[in-house]
Amino acid sequence: MQDPASTDSRGGWSRRAFLAAAGATLLPAAAFAAVRKRASAPADPIGRDKRRMLQLNGYAIDAETPLDALTTYITPNDLFFVRHHWNPMYPSPRTWRLAVDGEVSSPLALTIADLRRLPKTTVTCVLQCAGNGRAFHKPTVPGVQWRYGAVGNARWTGVRVADILQRAGLKASARHLHTFGSDRPPGKVPAFNRSLEMEKALADAVVAYEMNGQTLPPLHGAPARLVVPGWAGDHWMKWLVRLSPQPEEQKGFYMDTAYRYPDKPGEPGVALQPSEMHPVTELFVKSNVTEAPASAKVGRIETIRGFAFSGAPDIARVEVTDNGGATWKEAWLDPQHDAWAWRLWSFRWTPPAAGKATLMARATDSRGTVQPKDAVWNQSGYLYNGWHSVGIEVTA
Repeated sequence: MQDPASTDSRGGWSRRAFLAAAGATLLPAAAFAAVRKRASAPADPIGRDKRRMLQLNGYAIDAETPLDALTTYITPNDLFFVRHHWNPMYPSPRTWRLAVDGEVSSPLALTIADLRRLPKTTVTCVLQCAGNGRAFHKPTVPGVQWRYGAVGNARWTGVRVADILQRAGLKASARHLHTFGSDRPPGKVPAFNRSLEMEKALADAVVAYEMNGQTLPPLHGAPARLVVPGWAGDHWMKWLVRLSPQPEEQKGFYMDTAYRYPDKPGEPGVALQPSEMHPVTELFVKSNVTEAPASAKVGRIETIRGFAFSGAPDIARVEVTDNGGATWKEAWLDPQHDAWAWRLWSFRWTPPAAGKATLMARATDSRGTVQPKDAVWNQSGYLYNGWHSVGIEVTA
């Protein structure tokens, strides 16, 4: 007899099925406050006590990773954030095909086996939901109230989009790559169809069928998804079923209205027209603190840790302040690094005086762009990148 909790009438995954697939315990969003510990020793592997996710939505499933589980260079699959617009329709790997049509001379219908026979490539890079940090915008904006954890760093293996389109005979008239997934919206909700500039697609994009050396999990887009290094997650089409090069960009709600960012910053709380905004693309420079002690002693060294990333695509430095930004001291950058991946960092801090100390971190990317103290407010809450601060009680 089928377990009634394993499915639901909408054709998606129930909470129980999600737990089985993710291998993590979901906690309510109110439990987001991370378990913090003294950080004077090297970062520990992610223990069982930290292997959980914070569920923000039941339908569709949206879950973020606690900061204290984002302490490794590679984010494990079972701890990688999950973002669905609605309950997805998971394609069968046996019958799945990737259609390639549009401005090509030889349309294709590729199976997973076909993809695996093409030249293989691997890219290690950050995937961040465009709305990560939305909960910190003031005034509050609608949407899933992501805090810090709708982000992760993974190794994606598959085939370069350039190789697929070359095989299909890409025409010179193609300027935009239209992308389509298998999921279907409920009722009259518009389809989540997207496009990106062909220049970016040919230079960097990958159709991935593996994640961190394993077959791509269904929750993350199996059988194959698009990977667009350095760009926000709205371009990373999951459950990919069609690539269609076209002369013009895609039309529709998720291009013309949603996932747009102000051309010029406005006043907080003032909404702009879509014509005053442009599509969200490159990730902004950003750093987060993942490990810091809840308490410390004057004169005793403590180690603060975190990660930083940018679509630039590199991080040049991370700095930490304990006096509100009056002075900054440079953190140590871990040597593990790939373009578009995050850099782990650490900072040895000696508490100067008793009382409540507030430490803040900022990153500078390879273009010289410095993370701002305050993120630009926008009506959809995209690309939040204000300074991250932690409070520490210091005793004599």
